[in-house]
Amino acid sequence: MAPRFRVTVFPITKILKNITVVSVILLSFFLVLFSKTDYFLINGIKNISIVIVNPIAKMVSAPIGAISNITNQYDQFKNLKFENKILQEEIIRLKKWQTLAVQNSRENKVLKKLLNATNNNLTLIKTASLVNRNDTLFSKLININAGLEDNIKENMSAINQRGLVGKVIDTTPTNSRVLLLTDPNLSVSVKTISDGIFSIVMGAGDNKYLVSSFIKENKMPKVGDIVVTSGTAQIFPVDLLVGKIAKIEKDRFYILPFVDFNSIDYVQIVTSK
Repeated sequence: MAPRFRVTVFPITKILKNITVVSVILLSFFLVLFSKTDYFLINGIKNISIVIVNPIAKMVSAPIGAISNITNQYDQFKNLKFENKILQEEIIRLKKWQTLAVQNSRENKVLKKLLNATNNNLTLIKTASLVNRNDTLFSKLININAGLEDNIKENMSAINQRGLVGKVIDTTPTNSRVLLLTDPNLSVSVKTISDGIFSIVMGAGDNKYLVSSFIKENKMPKVGDIVVTSGTAQIFPVDLLVGKIAKIEKDRFYILPFVDFNSIDYVQIVTSK
């Protein structure tokens, strides 16, 4: 195998700079050498050195300055390119937020109308605070600080400002237990607002979704449809807000409830007028 040789290429600016440094050192040496001999000779050498060194220094500094300017301009270009990329990403993100905000605004207007209409059809029995919760794989329950002394009875509906929370299943003189909408043992008769598709839904067991167990019509609802209570089972008042259809499978659909069951502070116990 033939031996390999490494060829090192020195930049011209570095060579010129080194020549300048060496020249200055040599001239300084001669100035020191003759400093004690002849003032006029030294002065003459000094003048000659200025005449010789200045052009060399200018010749060396010119390309160095040019390269420095090019480097600075390149760095500025890279910074501008990076800042431009960040601004473009920010614009895309803001457009997505704007689209989402418009959708949420439209949906909130619809929900507000529904909630106002629903409240007109309800009789408020009692507003109660959460005492504790019993959240396991097999049951989703909360205990509230109102009971028989507040005219609360079994099967009454529990709601909050966002919609249906559950129903009362047990009462004592001062407390009640509410079975949450996300419990797999609670079945609710519902309908879609857009097409009036009736179904029975229950908790999926994950404390997040409701899942349909029966669909009355032959057609399926659409993702995004708003679901309310149908009132056909005569347990829950009609048109209580339940949730929005989040996904659809072959023979079932999943509803994302409007109520955040992890942050319930109070409920209202209501009945139909």
